[in-house]
Amino acid sequence: MSIPNPAHALLTAPLGELVVVLLKQFRRLLQEGSIPLTVQDMEAYGQAVENNADLPANAPLLKERLLALIAESETDLLQRFGLTFERALNTDMGGIDGWETTSEFIELANHKSNAELRISASATLLAMFGDATHTAHLWDVINEDKNVWDVDACLAKRALCHLYSVSPSAPDWREQIG
Repeated sequence: MSIPNPAHALLTAPLGELVVVLLKQFRRLLQEGSIPLTVQDMEAYGQAVENNADLPANAPLLKERLLALIAESETDLLQRFGLTFERALNTDMGGIDGWETTSEFIELANHKSNAELRISASATLLAMFGDATHTAHLWDVINEDKNVWDVDACLAKRALCHLYSVSPSAPDWREQIG
């Protein structure tokens, strides 16, 4: 008997709720970028995505901040680890040098993990907002996942399917997206 994967619930969860959850992860980083979002603001984004409606008026600023977070995180991965996003996803911490103590290892692991998460989640939100700029990163997440369908891969799949108006339950969803 196989154990059900709780991340699979993300494949059918209301898209608007997923937008709100992702935006909540970025609340502090958005405020640092002078984009304070209330829960009501986040819900407005979620409803707009869910209904394929126009995004709130400050959407260009929000998208700009998400793009900046991706760029900052890509730079961090390159400078700190010499890795692109795709290579970082495929490199476990055993392949990372530059640490001697457990504390240093944990600090490096946190930097790598945070950068990967910011890129993945930002690219997911951008795709949900109709911006295809970083869909390659979403494919990187899905391909690295190797059909386990963890949280990040499920969210990436949902974002791509939403962006290209493809049902995430379609057996040929990959082919439909191209």
